[in-house]
Amino acid sequence: MPADEVSGLEHAQLVALVVELFARVEALAADNERLAAENARLRSDAAKNSGNSSTPPSRDPVAERARQAKERQEKKARAGGKRRPGKQPGTKGSSLEMTDAPDEVIEHAPGACGDCGASLADAEIVAHQRRQVIDIPVPTPVVSEHRAQTRRCGCCGKTTTASFPEGVRAPVSYGPRVRAIVVYLLARQHVPVQRTAEAMADLFGVKLSTGTVDAVYSEAGRRLGGFIVALVALLRSLPVLHADETTDRLGTATCWMHVVSTSMFTLIHASVTRGTDAIVSAGVLIGYRGVIVHDRLALYWKLKSAKHGLCGAHLVRDLADVALVATQTAWAAGLAALLVEVNAACDDARRRDLKQLGPAHQRAFAARYDRLVAEALAANPDPGRKRDYYQRRSFNLATAFATHRQPILRYMYDLEVGFSNNQAERDLRPVKIHRKVSSCFRSTAGAERFAHVRSYLSTTRKHEVNALDALTRLFRGDPWMPSQAA
Repeated sequence: MPADEVSGLEHAQLVALVVELFARVEALAADNERLAAENARLRSDAAKNSGNSSTPPSRDPVAERARQAKERQEKKARAGGKRRPGKQPGTKGSSLEMTDAPDEVIEHAPGACGDCGASLADAEIVAHQRRQVIDIPVPTPVVSEHRAQTRRCGCCGKTTTASFPEGVRAPVSYGPRVRAIVVYLLARQHVPVQRTAEAMADLFGVKLSTGTVDAVYSEAGRRLGGFIVALVALLRSLPVLHADETTDRLGTATCWMHVVSTSMFTLIHASVTRGTDAIVSAGVLIGYRGVIVHDRLALYWKLKSAKHGLCGAHLVRDLADVALVATQTAWAAGLAALLVEVNAACDDARRRDLKQLGPAHQRAFAARYDRLVAEALAANPDPGRKRDYYQRRSFNLATAFATHRQPILRYMYDLEVGFSNNQAERDLRPVKIHRKVSSCFRSTAGAERFAHVRSYLSTTRKHEVNALDALTRLFRGDPWMPSQAA
């Protein structure tokens, strides 16, 4: 073979080898970039705790709990020494109070003189020492028999039978108080169906099947239709609402519990979706024109007719996470401190019954906010370049503070708007308890009845209505209604 052909063949092989190696280098670089991003994400997840994210305190590792406990102790020491456990010196004590009208008085007389031993049977009573014991008598079911009389007319000779009252529908049925206690155990105390049946037998001597317990729960949900309609109408008329959502399980699938609430009213709505369809079916937020306080979920920004307020607690946690990166610490820590300081000033204004924060304070706080946001944007330049996990988080948060200035500072300009969305999160807490206790709902109807009953119990409790009384009224056909809030 001629030498020029051999050299040509070697050149082609070398070119092919170079191309192959170049492709391998590109593949390795892509893998390296993917692994670096995954490593950054895993490191960020490992660093998350209840102080810098939405992770609940129950999921904090032992080391993080110890660190937080040490931090609290140091804070107490800086505030003036270690606080002793239990009642503090100078604080007002509390104890059980005696009643002046006891149900039973039991006299105890001394038999003989403690000095000379003489009998005291007929001796003069000169004083009493009183002690009272509070106990509950053994509850026994009370059976009421209803008899519908049939009477013959003296004029025409025909007979007429009286109607039974509402709720007296079968030869033997359970009264409203029994049914109220069943729903109270199920919905308020999260006792499972089987154990509710056991509790009714052990506590009250009323034996119910699990099927009856479940049917009573379903009846409560059906009876609350009018209450839910009235509650939706009232919530739409209020100036400020808190909104949030959380997951539960529907069999092996995910379902969502959405809440719209205030300090006096709670509406929980069950849905198979987290999206707009759930908001539409709940009926409160579509077309609402007041202020919605939320956590920046994209769903809520679609509500164009409403004003928006962002949860400061979520923002502070996000800032704490971003502040872990050295290049982002200054602006993130500064904005977190500013949000907390503004909240303290707003609380002080409310205590003094002011309608709004002073204009001078508003201007000063707004100027600091703008300066810190400018620093945040300067620390996260060139939006077109590729970013790792941490850089994306800091850039997105800086952009959010620049874009949503008015919603973030809403609570500064309107004292009716709270700093955080804790109201909605507290009202959703029973959903998380349900999931821990019962694991899941077995049907959509089960999720809906839970949502309706919890809405009723939460709202009545906020109005200081006893839960058993509210449920008894429900089964008597006279449920507590939002119109009674006045």
